[in-house]
Amino acid sequence: MARSVLNLLRNRRSIRIFRPSEISEDILKLIIEAGIRAPTYLQSYTIIQVKDEGKREELAKLCNERIVRDASAILLICADLYRTRIMLNMLGHEHILQSDKHPVESILAVFDAALMVENMVIAAEALGLGSVILDCPLIECKVFSELFELPRGVTPLILLCIGERGEVPPLRPRLPIDQILHIDKYGEVSEERLKEYLEELERHMEVENYVRKYAGMDMKYLEYLRLKTELTNDSKKVNDEILKFLKENLIKT
Repeated sequence: MARSVLNLLRNRRSIRIFRPSEISEDILKLIIEAGIRAPTYLQSYTIIQVKDEGKREELAKLCNERIVRDASAILLICADLYRTRIMLNMLGHEHILQSDKHPVESILAVFDAALMVENMVIAAEALGLGSVILDCPLIECKVFSELFELPRGVTPLILLCIGERGEVPPLRPRLPIDQILHIDKYGEVSEERLKEYLEELERHMEVENYVRKYAGMDMKYLEYLRLKTELTNDSKKVNDEILKFLKENLIKT
């Protein structure tokens, strides 16, 4: 059993091409129940299952069209301090969410959601299904908030798309463990080790044809990574809009 779980964790990879199929509500319920068993603080998250075809079409325009159209289940994951505030109100005391400063609860709400999503990802994998996480809800937070009628205090984070695998992608390189694991104090960052990792990543993604396959662009992977992370006037504008939304809905400092 231990080996099976470890093998599942070590061999899991994101699926971006799904074979159109249906997932029964019973199977989806099992995945969600596994999610909510994650170790969390106040369970400050909400899951919205997207079933309405009109909303799916909107998501296809906002996010990766092929993934959204072919996924069997689409789950919008939100950090939810709105419900947590109501729950704490019921305890009849002056609590932290009544303050205009609650950075711990804000950060832990995101952490809660992440732990819950990871549990669902692994549960889907154990059931023979593939999954992928899309960040478009956070990038388009205002649009998502309006589309799903989210109250103030609820912040859209990611879409979890689940379905039958339509591809078997290879395992992709990860940062070397000696650049992640430190003992007793923060260790030195090795630019040489990071360079080796980036070179390995470039070689792997070229063999996999990653950028052409998934982004439809004719460029090397590191060029694509630069493009995705470049600081431009447009990215500054997007970041300003996201920061404003987060300050109003989630992050209180």
